[in-house]
Amino acid sequence: MADAVKGLMDRITNDDPETRGQQLWVMFALAMFLVATLNWYAYVREPEVIEVRQLLEYKNEVVKIEGTLISWVEDPYASGDDRVDAIIDDGTGVVESRWYRPGEMPPIGTTVTVMGDVIEYDGRIWIQSLGAGAMEWTSADLPEVETLAIADVAKDPESYAGEVIRLTGFIGESIAPDSTFTSAYLGDHPNYGNSEHQMHLIIRSAIGEWIEATSKIEVQGILTYQQRDLRWSLHIQGPEILLDKNHVVSIPQLDWNAQATWSYQSGQTVTMTGVLTTAETTWALYGPSGNSICVVPTDEDRALEETNSMHNTLQTVEGRLMWSETQAGWCIDANYGASPTLVNPETPMSLMAMLSADPIGMVADPDSTYTLSAFVKYAVEPGVENEEAYFVDSASYSPGWTTVAVSVPGPRTAWLETGQNIIANVSVSWDDEDMRIRLIVHDYTLGTVPSARTLLWDDGATQWSYARDQNVLLNGKATDIDGEWHLVRDGSNESIVLNLQGQAIGVDEYHLDQSMTWSGRLRQVQSDDGMSLVYTLDQADVLDSDGDGLGNTLEDTIGTSSTSEDSDDDGIGDREEYVNGQS
Repeated sequence: MADAVKGLMDRITNDDPETRGQQLWVMFALAMFLVATLNWYAYVREPEVIEVRQLLEYKNEVVKIEGTLISWVEDPYASGDDRVDAIIDDGTGVVESRWYRPGEMPPIGTTVTVMGDVIEYDGRIWIQSLGAGAMEWTSADLPEVETLAIADVAKDPESYAGEVIRLTGFIGESIAPDSTFTSAYLGDHPNYGNSEHQMHLIIRSAIGEWIEATSKIEVQGILTYQQRDLRWSLHIQGPEILLDKNHVVSIPQLDWNAQATWSYQSGQTVTMTGVLTTAETTWALYGPSGNSICVVPTDEDRALEETNSMHNTLQTVEGRLMWSETQAGWCIDANYGASPTLVNPETPMSLMAMLSADPIGMVADPDSTYTLSAFVKYAVEPGVENEEAYFVDSASYSPGWTTVAVSVPGPRTAWLETGQNIIANVSVSWDDEDMRIRLIVHDYTLGTVPSARTLLWDDGATQWSYARDQNVLLNGKATDIDGEWHLVRDGSNESIVLNLQGQAIGVDEYHLDQSMTWSGRLRQVQSDDGMSLVYTLDQADVLDSDGDGLGNTLEDTIGTSSTSEDSDDDGIGDREEYVNGQS
């Protein structure tokens, strides 16, 4: 073989003029062979796996990086590019991967292998990748995710630093569908002022749909400490946000007298009531003092206006609050709102809107009736004729809370619960005795009964007074004191009287002498000597969510489910198994 190669080389390197043409063709063919061989080698050669800190040594070469995916943004400049910018951390450094024509993205915290060209330009360095196979991972590379409450993170954030965690809460502001970078807060209560804890969120990549403020969402991301802002933040991806469709978002009502605060609702779906004017080009809503806000109707609204004019009528409009450059002011835009129309005649007028739009005109026309949506401020006991009550414009206290006195027809068979929604047909009258507007309720429909309020012994009598006549939960031990049942706080002499409901399970042999969570209605009554007020828990029994005859606290102790009557689905109820010693 060596002699043959040597002979070939001698033939193409000699100086014989007769063979010079043949030599050139042979040399050309050999060169093409060598180039093809090198290209083939470059194609099949497995790129080298390197560390991020070594990138400068591999400029313009194809390499692989193995690390943790800590962030990514789809179409970062909202220019329509089929591109994802991903951030990879391998422990030695962090690098950006600009991935064109990308494939499916894994969750944050996944261990991935990224392949691409090392690009250095103007002092910046990144990996440029192309095609769906440029990022690889397996099911074993997916992160272990711990589900926590916001309070858990607040108690000890350092324990979760750099870890992937999952939180559920209520987002504090509306997020636009095309926003590729958003800073927001996740609270543990839909009302911003009532949240005990708030988790700062950094949201990357467009969500693709509006998420309204106060929406209940589930997020998953990496918890990090932001040294610049001195706060903890959870880095999440917009497309991975899970929205709870069952949670009803509370739509705020704009206040005509608080225009300086409208910017706080920017981007949110809002409602507002006033006198609607419908010019050919520009529609507007006017308040009681002559101030106005522009409104942008949908095509359906314009069609309705042609057949049934709404010009100079009192209307409630709904849309998204946006700043208009052309109008140089705020506008309510129905085209970006949740409602298909600006005006929905079937939507009940809210209490605050009704009072703020035209209070003088309403009092002057006592024969007119209105359908309004409101909330009960204080619980109203059944069985009382024409009971006085109060309606408010939100289920719980918030700044600017509007309260109005009402007369409710009776007698009734059911309680009007604190915070319960009520849809009522009312008329407006003037109360000469109290010098205020009063609503006369003609008929009504009640919404869902609110959840019971949890009481704490440490809150004390003053705080408990705010829960008077409400359904409450309280932890303690049922004790017979001089022939009367009391709920006693563990380790103390503090107690309240228990007025047990019929066939209460809380005092049977399986629950007695145990500290349990009790439910009932908190009442305030006179003491036996008539010299003081004391609290009682009426219709009291241990909390039994699934109605299987075992209290929730007991089920937590013995390991059965408090949400299923038959935890193991064997056809035998949890209580029967427990009584027979089978659980």
